[in-house]
Amino acid sequence: MSSRKPPEGPFPYPTHPDWAEHLYEAIINTCADENLVPVPRRAVLEALAPALGAGEAKRVIENRRDGRVLKATAYHVEGRDSNDALLLLNAALHGASTLPWWLNDRMRSNWLHPTPDNLARFEELVAQERTVARAKTAVERAKAAQRALAATATTAEKDAAVAAVTAAQDDLARAEQELAAQERALGKRRPLPTVRAAAEDGILRAALASTPVTSDVAAAIQRYTVGTLRDRGKLRSYDLVESLVQEGQRDAAVVVLQQTPMIDRDGEHFDVWRAFHVTGNNRGDCRLQIFGLAAEHLLTGVPQPLLLLPEEPENRRLLLRGLGEILRRLSIRLNTEYASSQRDPEGRAVRARRIADVPARVVVGARTPERLEAALRDLNVHDHLRGQLVYDNEDRGLGLWSTLVKAYQGEGLLGELLAKEVAKNRVPAMALDEASIADALVGAGPLEPLAVLLTPGEEITALTLRDMAIRCTTVLLFPPVPPRPKVLPERAPMPTGRYWPIVRATLQEAPWSQQNGSKAKRRTEVWAAVVAQHFVNRGNLLAMDGAFTAHNVQFGVSPDPRSLSSLRAACLAGNTAAWEILVRRHLLPGLVNAPEPFITPGQGSEKGADRKGVRRTPANAVLALVHAFTSPPPGVTRELLRAFATAVLETPEVVSGVKGLAPGTFWAPDAHGMPQEDVLADKAWYDATFPRVTSDRSESAASEGQRSSRDAESPDQMEERSKEVEEEVEEDAHTRMTRLRGELPGQLAQSREGIKTAVEDLKALVELIQDAVAARQEAGALEEPGQMQKAYVIELIAAKEHSAQITSRLDQAIAAVMEL
Repeated sequence: MSSRKPPEGPFPYPTHPDWAEHLYEAIINTCADENLVPVPRRAVLEALAPALGAGEAKRVIENRRDGRVLKATAYHVEGRDSNDALLLLNAALHGASTLPWWLNDRMRSNWLHPTPDNLARFEELVAQERTVARAKTAVERAKAAQRALAATATTAEKDAAVAAVTAAQDDLARAEQELAAQERALGKRRPLPTVRAAAEDGILRAALASTPVTSDVAAAIQRYTVGTLRDRGKLRSYDLVESLVQEGQRDAAVVVLQQTPMIDRDGEHFDVWRAFHVTGNNRGDCRLQIFGLAAEHLLTGVPQPLLLLPEEPENRRLLLRGLGEILRRLSIRLNTEYASSQRDPEGRAVRARRIADVPARVVVGARTPERLEAALRDLNVHDHLRGQLVYDNEDRGLGLWSTLVKAYQGEGLLGELLAKEVAKNRVPAMALDEASIADALVGAGPLEPLAVLLTPGEEITALTLRDMAIRCTTVLLFPPVPPRPKVLPERAPMPTGRYWPIVRATLQEAPWSQQNGSKAKRRTEVWAAVVAQHFVNRGNLLAMDGAFTAHNVQFGVSPDPRSLSSLRAACLAGNTAAWEILVRRHLLPGLVNAPEPFITPGQGSEKGADRKGVRRTPANAVLALVHAFTSPPPGVTRELLRAFATAVLETPEVVSGVKGLAPGTFWAPDAHGMPQEDVLADKAWYDATFPRVTSDRSESAASEGQRSSRDAESPDQMEERSKEVEEEVEEDAHTRMTRLRGELPGQLAQSREGIKTAVEDLKALVELIQDAVAARQEAGALEEPGQMQKAYVIELIAAKEHSAQITSRLDQAIAAVMEL
């Protein structure tokens, strides 16, 4: 390090170590005053202090007799009265000191769940990327050697050079083919890195720490993050890089300090502290582009030749890892360039001048460190959902989902609902680790915490855990709603229980009494986005259209109490109802999110030349598979159905496919359930094996109002045949009949569910009374006073009269249906 004084200029230099210690002291004392947990000392010294702009440490600190604290104008507390309260330091940071965060919810759909299989595939892919890089270098060297041959070289030497180039190119082609296959095995996505609260001296602090990975994997994660952000940034109507060059950055982004433990290629363990963007990720990436730095280098180490100082020898094996050293070298180079009288007006120093330092809100304290990541994601989701950024439907659904899970947690109902509806009270709610289960459901952690919800005796596998995650997703998005109390006045609002209002508030829906068709469509879209994250390959969200109905929104979806293996066993025994549940709730995600999807939207978005099978609604494709159990088409047997269901459930978990097949695909089964080699199970085979159900009435009942005629007419044709008149058209008898017939299935299902619930409540009442009698006799206590017994009898007689009315009404309905 040179002892010469660095040149003056707009680009700041790292904070002096003494002021870094003063800043940490001020943070510690301020957090104590606010009853918050501070950040670790290393995070301040290694990530925050070096990144502060010129004079920022002195500006934000106030000296008192009892010690240093942060000035009141230099910080604020976000969510002061909540458990997710955060202490944010308002300061100016060096423009090149922060990194894009991979947990940005605007690109959440581009990440996979961090399952062991996905992590193993990712490590193999990173190793293959290095192989491809070495192969490219070999090709370049072979070509350079060929060009370096003298004109007087012998024919043998020239032939050898040509052969060397050809061999190197062949090796590169094979390596690239293998890399492409591994990309497909991951669905061209990456497993989401997991983070947790960082610890100091065994105590959790207000910073994050990622799981240890190799430096190559860490660099690959950062490259993928940046590449995805830039792809999404192309949707902007302006050039963000040029906007920052011309106007600078006005809004303060939220950043969090994070520790990244890594293992170098030579086996050395090291870790770095960096500030990661929670909001403003695109701006952070664009700033690094302007400064000429790569995000992966800023994390794993900047090659010394990229920040070479004047009169310093070049060392191509030296990596600069200290943030202070990196920023010091960068500022020296840019200040030197900026002070030059012959500076380039389009040079880096001039272009980066307006972002030499930028406003930021740094997380330096938290009330609940173990909830830090969830609190930060909430800020990120809110910034995207309520902002003006372009947000894909899948990312929007995942953002709403994480907000919904957090809302259940905030109300203390997440464990209660899952224990009651998914585990069927086999596990008490208090025994569930809500934090780990929430992380598993939103994709921020592994699925193993869901194993406690499995039926006793059920094997814990990737398949059963994924199926349990889907069951939990279903019940959280479609929570049960208790039936309307009979004593409730006719015009009184419907009491929807404790769970439905949480979903309504999160998704910002209309009241329960209003039309539920739009609610069903929106909730189904969120469900489809969440479910797709459990599969390597993502299907179109519209392929799930019709999976849930307005009735499911109004009264909820209760998962089948049987385990997946028990449900499959019931299907083998010929249980028709079990088969329908298996198809609609357990096979459907695999049918849509397969490498060769069996169910597609069937709309104009499909490419005509690439489309397989016939174009039909998703509801019809599902209905055809359901009907095949009782009314099988030619060539379809129970053995075929069993083999097909098994393959759809289990094949996505196979890391390496069968020879001749891509991972996740399989040969179509024959009538005996045996695979037919060279017959790929895809949409064309599916549509030929399970042809379209032509009964409009059956499809109408299954999808509650969706008509197959939507396939035959495009939206443009429907608009041409439509006309809005000034007066309402009177409804004739035939139209009224059609409308009422369409409403009948939903009303019938609603009544059946209400009666079923009443029977279950009466059963519980009888058991309660019998248990109370047995307890009284065991205790030798006196009977209940006569007045109380009389009051109970009056209530039971009234209920019996109501049950008689139910029987009478059902008899009337049966008689009327016979004339329908």
